[in-house]
Amino acid sequence: MLTKRQKQILDFITVYSKDRGISPSLEEIKRHFRLRSVSNIHQHIEALKDKGYLNKLENQPRGIEIKKPSKLLGTINIPLLGVITAGEPVEAYEVPGSVIVSKDLVPKGGDYFALEVNGNSMIDEGIFDGDKVIIHKQQTAENSETVVALINGSETTLKKIYRQKNGFRLQPANPELKPIFVKELEVQGRVVSIIRNFEKPKEEFNEGEFRERTIKYINETDISHRKSLGQYFTPKSIREKLLNKLPNNIKNPRVLDPACGTGEFLISAKKYFKNPELHGLDVDKNLIKISKELTPESNLKVVDSLLSEDYDKFDFVIGNPPYFEFNPSPEIRNKFKEIINGRVNIFGLFIYQGLKWLKDGGYLAYVVPPSMNNGAYFQKLRKFIVGNANIEYLHILKNPKLFSGALQSTMLLILKKGENKGDYIFKKNGILIFSEGANYLKKIFKNKITLKDLNFSVRTGKLVWNQNRNILTHNQSEGIPLIWAHNIQEKGLKFPLYKEDKPQYVKIKNYDTGPAIVVNRIIGSINSIKLKAAVIPPGKKFIAENHVNVIYPPSKISQLSFGFVNNSRQINLSLERVAKQLSSKENLEALKNITGNTQISKTELESLFPISIN
Repeated sequence: MLTKRQKQILDFITVYSKDRGISPSLEEIKRHFRLRSVSNIHQHIEALKDKGYLNKLENQPRGIEIKKPSKLLGTINIPLLGVITAGEPVEAYEVPGSVIVSKDLVPKGGDYFALEVNGNSMIDEGIFDGDKVIIHKQQTAENSETVVALINGSETTLKKIYRQKNGFRLQPANPELKPIFVKELEVQGRVVSIIRNFEKPKEEFNEGEFRERTIKYINETDISHRKSLGQYFTPKSIREKLLNKLPNNIKNPRVLDPACGTGEFLISAKKYFKNPELHGLDVDKNLIKISKELTPESNLKVVDSLLSEDYDKFDFVIGNPPYFEFNPSPEIRNKFKEIINGRVNIFGLFIYQGLKWLKDGGYLAYVVPPSMNNGAYFQKLRKFIVGNANIEYLHILKNPKLFSGALQSTMLLILKKGENKGDYIFKKNGILIFSEGANYLKKIFKNKITLKDLNFSVRTGKLVWNQNRNILTHNQSEGIPLIWAHNIQEKGLKFPLYKEDKPQYVKIKNYDTGPAIVVNRIIGSINSIKLKAAVIPPGKKFIAENHVNVIYPPSKISQLSFGFVNNSRQINLSLERVAKQLSSKENLEALKNITGNTQISKTELESLFPISIN
């Protein structure tokens, strides 16, 4: 089986040879992939030769030949759709490709796809980090089957499924890990086969991004250990991009990296600042040992940074704090009660500590996830930041694959301890969010209002289909119309739209009645947001599925045009016009600056979406 880079190199050699009649040299391959050394290319060529894809003629500058494979009998090509976590759920992320497998691994009938496993939560089922699993595409599963589960509309995980009274239990096959409990989920497929890659590939890094000692640690340390401590190492190019936004005119500044790892951030800080006094903390003694090798001039300690109270002492706090959700001890929960609101992600606590460690006027410069910018869980953290600092710089990096072993959107954040000046902040209807496009949002909201201002209300569809299969039907005479997200199309509502696994009617007495607007809740990735809206006409009975948001006008009348009083003036606005605005290009651009998630919440749609009344 080929690694992703081996497949890229083989494709390049194939196209180059076909177009030019000769094979590329190692130097030309190196230049194409923008690498500084041919050593990695040479290793991949040897691997492709060993796996039977290439012939290599020794001592010839263009001695690479594509080996014509004999047709493999009894094999099938399965699409490889990307990475699935066997651990904590992460945002679904697709990287198209394919794998060739024996037909013996794939039962006859049905659709199949493959996923690469990231994590070790299913090791007792024989599924290990780096394996590929063959998935039968289906939307139902029996108790104890291993499934691909979609939860929260955008997060996927690989677990054994069990139905319970109030939802589902997703059970890991690893005694060290706890199950995940959810009220609703969507089964995307069932595991039918496992492909083991016994040759564990080493991580590849662009030359100069890390010291060799860091690369050695990454390749030799079990990924589950690194993930359990949130150890993701920041490339030099990202470190320098962040540090270059900081002032460097302070002589002998005191600089702290509270999760210093192997010391890479301290190395960059030594180069950037003028004769800095460097300090590093980390909970992992092995990493502190490596840091002492790489930055012997730094003051390094094995310390749990969350317990440190070395406050008001540093000019700069820098780094890439760990990122994972956890259940804090009573001591930690009490210490950070000012910012904790529901689920706790450790990076938020490092932001709190970072501002506490700084002197007045000092700078915090972190690499963090953009999830803190909006949503209820980080509401108290945002309030704390606004009350103690100004946002000097905020920039979301579009590439989710910057860190080894993780698929995670990344943000560069710089805070200056002291008075807040309102930079990168957008407020509306009592909701405060951080946004790289805050000024853009303020501009487009001039002469515009929100659905909440118009006394509209928004609710998420109340029918969770996989918990109510017994009342779903294809028979129109037996039920009420059920609106799925796929019924909402660019030209309006398309109903009925037959799909075998998604019946269009539901046997229920508790239904809604139009007029209303239905909108898809899952909007896609930040670079390909799609929001579609359709009008439910007056008097039409319906119920919305849980992946649909429903917008209700302030009064139930039989017309599609409504009169509203806002600030002592009459506003006439049709539901058709509102629906058209929801999916306009201008408002989709606004949506990109409002939410960094793959779905739009009821609150965001109701309180933060701009509506023109002119």
